[in-house]
Amino acid sequence: MRDPLRVGVVGCGGIAQMMHLPTLAERPDLFSIVAVADVDPKTLREVAQRYQVGFATRQTAELLARPGLEAVLLLASGSHERVTLQALAADKHVFVEKPVGFSLAEAENVARASRGSRRVLMVGYHKRFDPHYRRARDVVRGLRGLRFVEVTVLHPDDGAYRTHHAILPARRWSQRPEAKLDAAIRREATTSPIAAALERSAGRGSSPAVRVATSMLFQSLIHDINALRGMLGEPEQVISAHLWRAGMAQTSLTRFRGELRVSMSWVSLPGLKHYEESLLFASPDTRLKLVFPSPYLRHLPTSLTIERREGQELVVERRTVSYEEAFRAELHHFRDCVRRGRRPETGIEDALGDARWIQAIARRLTESEPARPRRRG
Repeated sequence: MRDPLRVGVVGCGGIAQMMHLPTLAERPDLFSIVAVADVDPKTLREVAQRYQVGFATRQTAELLARPGLEAVLLLASGSHERVTLQALAADKHVFVEKPVGFSLAEAENVARASRGSRRVLMVGYHKRFDPHYRRARDVVRGLRGLRFVEVTVLHPDDGAYRTHHAILPARRWSQRPEAKLDAAIRREATTSPIAAALERSAGRGSSPAVRVATSMLFQSLIHDINALRGMLGEPEQVISAHLWRAGMAQTSLTRFRGELRVSMSWVSLPGLKHYEESLLFASPDTRLKLVFPSPYLRHLPTSLTIERREGQELVVERRTVSYEEAFRAELHHFRDCVRRGRRPETGIEDALGDARWIQAIARRLTESEPARPRRRG
């Protein structure tokens, strides 16, 4: 045994069970799950039994107080601002899933606390650890005259991609009507605990549709926002942004350094069980395309295609870099940072940069909406 990192897991739902808990459990030489916490008692009980965890609680404070606990994984849905601050105050190393919060202010609060802490704070952006992304990043950074980047996310119902996982407690999944899916997202964006933060991001008085679109920026497009920043650096200006279908579809155009333009589109398409997320990079002599599979499919390689000229010929390369799972790679990186006292590749500065870009897109969405008629007194 090689000094396993003693971790507690807060939030035992879908992503924890599909990716993080199996990754921890498969390497007892690297990790020891000493405590779990979840607000749902049935989920908590069944997950603790499956992974033979001796301490289970519905209270995060009780988990943080466990003797010998070194690090926590914050995997619950919603804003992670409060629980991250709580974990840092308890002097624990922290791995927190994106997004840290749903506004720049929340990310700034966490940043202030982390800068005064001796502990590692890593934000979970698993695509940054995808071997195909890392290979593409190196190629893109070497391109001459990169002119255009296009991101397209065609998003199905998340539940359709989880049916092959044994998620506890066992529930039978069935396709919900699109109107019900949209209504649930709208309620979360306008009446749940994250609603106020979304309005801060989009601007005071922003419409429900803009808040829905802003929610999707934080919960889905944030993967691409972070991936692009990891390749290209910081954006300079959001030129335009537009939404339709009451926020369940959006597109934006952003200017980066020089003549580079980045177009991003996200569309909800729940009727087809096919998640598609593509990133196209175009320069005068090279085109590169990444197509990410659903994040819920373990060890499925990302598609990486590179087009270039060789004399008068068009050469198309399709590369399979590795079968390594990005979720595994990021957790191993977190442990390495804790044990070696290193700064993680994806820290709080990434969360701040993402929140700034998202806020700029959200404000542009608000500005682009037609003026609503004033009520007569």
